[in-house]
Amino acid sequence: MTGPNGKEPDADASGTSPPQFRPDAPPAAAPAALFRRIDWLTFLVTFAAVGIGYYLTLAPEVTLEDSGELATGSFYAGIPHPPGYPVWTIYTWLWTVLVPFKNVAWRVALGEAMGGALAAGLLGLLVSRGSSMLMEGLEELRAIERRWESAICMVSGFVAGMLLGYNGYMWSQSVIVEVYSFSVASLMVVLLCLLRWIYAPHQRRYLYYALFFHGLSFTNHQTLIVAAMGIEVAIAAADFRLGRCLFLGNGVIYPPCSSSSMSWASARLRPMPGLPC
Repeated sequence: MTGPNGKEPDADASGTSPPQFRPDAPPAAAPAALFRRIDWLTFLVTFAAVGIGYYLTLAPEVTLEDSGELATGSFYAGIPHPPGYPVWTIYTWLWTVLVPFKNVAWRVALGEAMGGALAAGLLGLLVSRGSSMLMEGLEELRAIERRWESAICMVSGFVAGMLLGYNGYMWSQSVIVEVYSFSVASLMVVLLCLLRWIYAPHQRRYLYYALFFHGLSFTNHQTLIVAAMGIEVAIAAADFRLGRCLFLGNGVIYPPCSSSSMSWASARLRPMPGLPC
């Protein structure tokens, strides 16, 4: 290949010509798929096992807590109590429309049950693949046979999903009209996207997906904002420079917010004039 002046390009110290830019060169190969067939099989088995149990134990009618209010909000695609649960309301409204039998409370509870089963299945998927990645990082387990590795991964994922799905609190909130099981499912989607980004950090879109779904999860329950700390630590572990920027942002944003909150609390707790402290 000749240069712009019609001469051959100079060779480097090794005696070879420097690489030339080729517009028609094929793009770099994409990384292999993160999740394997055994991982998806673990997801399906766990989802089915938990979903069937939830279906058989669904509350037949309106129960206590916020069941009546939330069922009404779902039926009319309205606004329940703050924060309003917009994503959950739209999701459960679809169940009231698409399921043509039984009462509204049962239909909404069925949607919540499937959300809880989805959360358990996604956890099984994450644990199954994470177990394989863990074994790949241990010298003693690298030489294990493929069939035994697959069996260990599937059992680990299934057990993790069943422990979540049939936990007493999770089960109790997944068979009635409530928002908590769907909130857990939204958090599992965040972790799924985050693991995919850690697997290939140059594909930033999966990190953006994780942050986007984490923002949506706030509408399901504000307590999920606590997960932001763990997400930032995971980001720093995969990309220290990016994690450092996030920690710097925390240092700039959090102290003013904390001081304003303390000032507001002090004003509310200040005793009135003329009254003993």
